Amino acid sequence: MKQNIYNDISKTYSVIMSQETRNIVLLFISRSLRSLTAGFVAIAISLYFYDVLKLSLILVGVLFTIGSFATPLISLLVGVLGDRYGRKLVLLIDLLTLPAALLIVLYTKNFYALAFASAIGGFGVAGGLIGGGVGASVGPVITSMLAENTNDQNITFVYSLNSMISTFAGAAGALLVSFISFIQLFWIGVILSLLSAVVIVHVHEKYKLSKRHTNSNDSKVSEKDRRFIKAFAITGLFNGLSMGLVTPYYPIIFHKFFYMTTAQIGYLMSAGGILSGVADVFTPYLTNRMGFLKLIMSTRIISATMMLLIPFSPTAYIAGLLYLVMTPLRAISLPAQTALQMSLISESRRATSSGLNQATRLLASAIATYSGGTLMTLGPLALPFVIAAAFTYINTGVYYYYFSDIPKANSV
Repeated sequence: MKQNIYNDISKTYSVIMSQETRNIVLLFISRSLRSLTAGFVAIAISLYFYDVLKLSLILVGVLFTIGSFATPLISLLVGVLGDRYGRKLVLLIDLLTLPAALLIVLYTKNFYALAFASAIGGFGVAGGLIGGGVGASVGPVITSMLAENTNDQNITFVYSLNSMISTFAGAAGALLVSFISFIQLFWIGVILSLLSAVVIVHVHEKYKLSKRHTNSNDSKVSEKDRRFIKAFAITGLFNGLSMGLVTPYYPIIFHKFFYMTTAQIGYLMSAGGILSGVADVFTPYLTNRMGFLKLIMSTRIISATMMLLIPFSPTAYIAGLLYLVMTPLRAISLPAQTALQMSLISESRRATSSGLNQATRLLASAIATYSGGTLMTLGPLALPFVIAAAFTYINTGVYYYYFSDIPKANSV
């Protein structure tokens, strides 16, 4: 009797959900569990290093820089191996790095062990609750796996929904910092990040490796792919330089310079995440009204200006308000940028392109992250913000240079 009921439920589930829909849902669940963990780790790890282990800002910067340098290399490797050997297997292996890193943090205070944990866990990677923060190396493969389960008509909606769910999960994670101790949070992170890997086991990979090996020309990169891979790599470079200077340090900045408590920082980061998730809902609508390029350029120019004003804020309330305006503006263009990239790159190069874009962004942010900690220690707080805003303005100019004449980037 129970077996019959189970079979009926399974048949009904199969009818209601296509294979593509099931894959997308499972990828959403895995990403949300990972983002929930990243939401509190991104805040807790910096405060744990600074307040509990009593590391200086320069040493925290060193740990963050190690994570920032390692993550893009892992991202690029994951993207290339995913296209070559299968995205699901590579994703499963990569998903295990974050729980391993958190276990190291839980069991040792040795600086070299913490450096290794930062490398495999991606601690200090620029992005925070949006744009790929802690554990960001999984992004290229998840992005390409989502693309293979949808089409050009729905791709912006799928990426917007993915970003919204992921951001809401990150916001919920940030909120936990206000109620739970660092050690308990790290244990929760181990469990949740392991569950995110378990979910992927049930994903059916659509991308057929056999197609690649039956085509002798498949190993060659087309001129079209080469052009757009280069374009997204360069935009990623300037985006990384901008975000790396200040984004990993926001918890410390609000704590050290604006005298916010850990609970207040948790509330602020959570609110920023919630607003970013809400903003993602409007990405498809705004893309249809403005086009990819105008949406990306306008929101990034405004968000860079908001960021530029933060260090000049006379009170913590104004600084927090600027952060709450800046964060969703930064987030709203990310699904559009990802959708544009996946629609312009051929299927066999999507993970590679996404991995290279992320690698250049995070390598640049690694250099900027180390510089940011040093600049905040030796100079005025405003200096890294001014430089970061300048890089964002350059980033928008690069987008215009490469995509102003591309119909897909400008069509409404």
